Amino acid sequence: MPPQPPPHPGFFEVLATRQAYTTLLYLLLSLVTGILAFTYAVTGLSLSLGLAILIIGLPIALAFLLGTRALSAAELGLLRLLLGAEEIRIPAILPAGSWGARLKGLIADPRTWSSLLYFVLLLPLGVLYFTLMVTLLTLSVSLLAVPVLRLLHLGASFTGDVAGIAWITSNPGLAVVLCGLAGLALAPLTLHLALLLGRFQVWLAGHLLLKETA
Repeated sequence: MPPQPPPHPGFFEVLATRQAYTTLLYLLLSLVTGILAFTYAVTGLSLSLGLAILIIGLPIALAFLLGTRALSAAELGLLRLLLGAEEIRIPAILPAGSWGARLKGLIADPRTWSSLLYFVLLLPLGVLYFTLMVTLLTLSVSLLAVPVLRLLHLGASFTGDVAGIAWITSNPGLAVVLCGLAGLALAPLTLHLALLLGRFQVWLAGHLLLKETA
């Protein structure tokens, strides 16, 4: 039986959980890694197919597939480091055997091609992860800053209607408290969501980057 993931921390306990912050870092970096992985996959496939009719096309295609396997191993290492996915084993870049068998295995192994699919999916997922995390973090910090600024007399008073809630203008003190409580709840919720998205990414990597040879 494969090792089970660590238990999910409590609601506020997540604020003191190191893995929550390293997972958040991975999700924020996923936009950059997604762009790089997508560019590599699309450019490599286009170049390999475009040069397929030439003699130089074969070594370029093999180098591209070899690089795909190397990048998949690097991604698995990143998942182990930042997401704490100790259950992930990093496979060998090339199958065992003679060089002929290794090259044949490089092409025939489904993991080579599923890794390319993973790299293509990493871009939209990276955009989604980055957008979600930045939006939630910004909103959480903004809400938490409202009572702090109010106490320091640095924030402007509530003037005008906000989202159609007229009572905010007549109860600014209560509005400040509600903003602080909302920010206090949103911060751990963001980290909990980060952990769930991290587990999904580990699951996806397990199915695409660790797909066994048929």
